[in-house]
Amino acid sequence: MSTATFQLQALGRMTPLIQRARDRSARLGRPVLASLTAHLGPAPDYDPSSVIAQPDAFIWEQPQRGFALAAAGHATRLVAAGESRFADIRAQLTHLLDEAATLQDSGAALRPAPLSFAGFAFDPAHPDDVAWFGFPEALAIVPRLLVARSGAHLFFTANLMVDAATDPATALEDLRADAERLLAPASPEAATRTSRLLDPGLEARASWDDSVTGLTSRIAAGDAEKVVLARRVQVESDGPVDVRNVLQRLRERYRECTVFALRAGEDACFLGATPEMLVALSGREVRADCLAGSAARGATDAEDAAIGAALLADDKERREHAIVARSLHESLSSLCHDIREPEMPGLRRFANVQHLHTPLEATTDGRRHVLELVQRLHPSAATAGLPREASLSLIRDHEPFSRGWYAGPIGWIDAEGGGEFAVALRSALVRDDVASLYAGCGIVPGSDPGREYAESQLKLQAMLWALDANPEPAS
Repeated sequence: MSTATFQLQALGRMTPLIQRARDRSARLGRPVLASLTAHLGPAPDYDPSSVIAQPDAFIWEQPQRGFALAAAGHATRLVAAGESRFADIRAQLTHLLDEAATLQDSGAALRPAPLSFAGFAFDPAHPDDVAWFGFPEALAIVPRLLVARSGAHLFFTANLMVDAATDPATALEDLRADAERLLAPASPEAATRTSRLLDPGLEARASWDDSVTGLTSRIAAGDAEKVVLARRVQVESDGPVDVRNVLQRLRERYRECTVFALRAGEDACFLGATPEMLVALSGREVRADCLAGSAARGATDAEDAAIGAALLADDKERREHAIVARSLHESLSSLCHDIREPEMPGLRRFANVQHLHTPLEATTDGRRHVLELVQRLHPSAATAGLPREASLSLIRDHEPFSRGWYAGPIGWIDAEGGGEFAVALRSALVRDDVASLYAGCGIVPGSDPGREYAESQLKLQAMLWALDANPEPAS
């Protein structure tokens, strides 16, 4: 595939779409979306991480599945806040698409287009801090340009907000110029930089121990069944963090995870490689993951199997997992029927950690939007605790920082309301030369501060490795 061929055969068909959108805009008195999706053919070497330096860049990649989305720019940005943020984004997006002028090639039926992407803060009731400037409580973006890769094939979408004054020729030239940047070969990698983990200090460790002890006391008193407590650490680089290199390292080592990134402004990017799918909806078919209970990987196959067997038999980890699985089942039951899950958890293994895992499948009770499911499931018992409101209140009391988008839902939505959302775990907020990393642990009766701290260190290793940072100081 060449960019020139793409321009002639694909983008040229935007002209009648823009005209249709202009006419519709004149009748409605407001801008209208024009959207074209085309099948570009085989391009197995396309690197989605190459777009990350562009404005409003979004990357979603599942290397093991051979599926990736890479977007740049925006046709429109939708924002919302507060408890109604999921419903508000859904309503705005539905209204926009109902009025849109769209064309999708018969060979571009990967999913109903156009696709949008969205991310949400973990807890809008916990006041934000300056670290998360540029990441609102709820954000959905219809990208200006998007490339989807499925296997070896690429699909391209161009989106444009059109009003009665839009000139089709000028708009088309601007789109072609942007498409050349999106589809251009990746620039050479930047020089290797040195990174180091900043020592959180003894006070941070003491505060963690006190919080775990305090939470176990509150749980024993019946205030909650489980609470997820998070830590934040920081990595400093000797120059701006090479985000593209971090994404490539995550992709290579965590192929079974979902690698994601969203750029906000020139110097901020939220990225990670999460093992946990919150929910996926295709038609009426639903998939969700219960991932709770953690252990390290072994140095040999025999050691790895022994650690996995011990995890499966561990009473504390099994109780924590059962809480999450029960909560997930109950949340899905309000919107779905025919919920299917194995009787016992299995193991899901990643490069540096293994988890107890229960996959769930279900069928919705009618036509549903993926954000309805996201709203019902977030925050899950795996990221907040149980009961939900009680655990959130305790988190606000014990965490001295805002989680921002950490542990919030991030994903994409198709034109019919299907899509996939992951839990933004194993993640970092990068701002220029500093990266803030987050990891959480489920606190239940019997939780030990030292053991939970060690588990959080284990979870931080994915991003520490990707950032090429020194190991955390021993404690």
